[in-house]
Amino acid sequence: MRKVFIVDTNYPEDFYADRADGAIAQQIFKALGIKADLRLALDRKHFDKAVHRACRYRCDVLHVCCHGDKDGIGLCNDRKGFAWDHFVELFENHAPKAIVMSACCGASDDLANAFAEAPLRPEIIIGSSDERYPTDYVAAWGLLYRRFDRSGITKQAAQRVLADICATVNPSFRYLRWDENAARYRKFPGGGRNYEVTEVEK
Repeated sequence: MRKVFIVDTNYPEDFYADRADGAIAQQIFKALGIKADLRLALDRKHFDKAVHRACRYRCDVLHVCCHGDKDGIGLCNDRKGFAWDHFVELFENHAPKAIVMSACCGASDDLANAFAEAPLRPEIIIGSSDERYPTDYVAAWGLLYRRFDRSGITKQAAQRVLADICATVNPSFRYLRWDENAARYRKFPGGGRNYEVTEVEK
């Protein structure tokens, strides 16, 4: 991996208790010999700025640390945050190859739907489909980035490491991979619906 960008917008109590996982993710990269930029985004203005910066530098992986649910993400100073469709609007000029959502419901159906209808989208979205403890994410990302570092950000590497993560951490982890020929996201592990591009009238 050439460029990794971490955006951390956890809640104030997470920073106070030293459990905000952006710094932990950065240490994982450091241990693997991968340079990663970290930005703390304490409000919407700085979250937007951080994502735009990551896109401007054309990062390969955007790693987002925050709280979330099936409808969207919370921000450091705003627990309601914003919905997934507003999140995908931030990727107006570039989308990284992979987005890793270190957030509850980070690989939700609604996020897949929102990106499927967007003009730009990542090839791979990785996260959990439900609520997880922070320790689960830390364990999962250690496995994920070691595999990506060794094998590249590919379908085969993602499937192999997701199988390991589901077996050793929790089966709620999954990836959503964009299939250009079918114009839809495919899910691994499977067993669910696909997300197709639809025409949206302006």
